[in-house]
Amino acid sequence: MPSLPRIIVLVSTAHLLLGCTSGASNVDCKQVTVPKYAEMTAWAKCTSCHSTALTGAGRVGAPGDINFDNYDSAVADADLARSEVESGSMPPAGSPKLSSAEHDQIVNWASCDTPQ
Repeated sequence: MPSLPRIIVLVSTAHLLLGCTSGASNVDCKQVTVPKYAEMTAWAKCTSCHSTALTGAGRVGAPGDINFDNYDSAVADADLARSEVESGSMPPAGSPKLSSAEHDQIVNWASCDTPQ
């Protein structure tokens, strides 16, 4: 059985070989356009539910602690946003759909160091 330090080295090496990858994404961050937070049009659709300005029924069921209306909050939940968008769970049925470009904005931004 490999020792713990060897396992850590193997996992670290695998992560490096995958490049800018986290979760289900396999994004080559050198080959895609990575928008800055303030440049992303996708947030307009996300913040119709995920905004610190919304409470109660205005959040349409969105958890109160998941918001995308400011950079710090968006970064805190970047991996979750990417995962939910990739799986098709977000935006939910009945909400405005993300365009292909907006989908890519979230995936690329969250996968490639969340530029401000």
